[in-house]
Amino acid sequence: MRTGLALSVAAARWATHFYARHFWLVFGLSMIPTVQRFVAVRYGDDLPAAVGVGGEIVTGLSRLLLVYAVLRMVFREPDLSGLTPGQRWRRLAAGIDADVRAFWTQFLVLAVAFVLLDVVPNTAIAVLVPDGRQELVTSVLVSVKNPTVIAFTVLWMVGVGRTLMVEGRRVGAVGESAAV
Repeated sequence: MRTGLALSVAAARWATHFYARHFWLVFGLSMIPTVQRFVAVRYGDDLPAAVGVGGEIVTGLSRLLLVYAVLRMVFREPDLSGLTPGQRWRRLAAGIDADVRAFWTQFLVLAVAFVLLDVVPNTAIAVLVPDGRQELVTSVLVSVKNPTVIAFTVLWMVGVGRTLMVEGRRVGAVGESAAV
């Protein structure tokens, strides 16, 4: 469990630094789902179904674009820039194989984060906020979570993979030459 938490901390540290270095990219791409979620939660009942579906598609595509942009930048980092996709996959696999429990611990940490950052706030809104204000408070909450919690979670998950690839190199990934 300790190595799993160390992996979580290393990935979170990397994600924090990445967010700070590329703030406008991460924040900008996160604003697309932010606006969509606010409108969907606040005015969803008044919108045509096609707008709701279209908004979900745009949100999904913007998040995929964020993951794609982050991965492109990660693969340009010195530890990974000279590698082929196959070598990166082998490093990731070697990093996972080196400590499978540490890898699986990430899902436990993610579950705890989900409870603390999603279930608890939504429950608090349901219990503490009057019915007539819940829609507005929920729409503000999801607007705040998109560029913060959700964006950071995406970066953290990429950071887990990045850390495993970099650590995979140190334990000796299969199929790579020593010159890499």
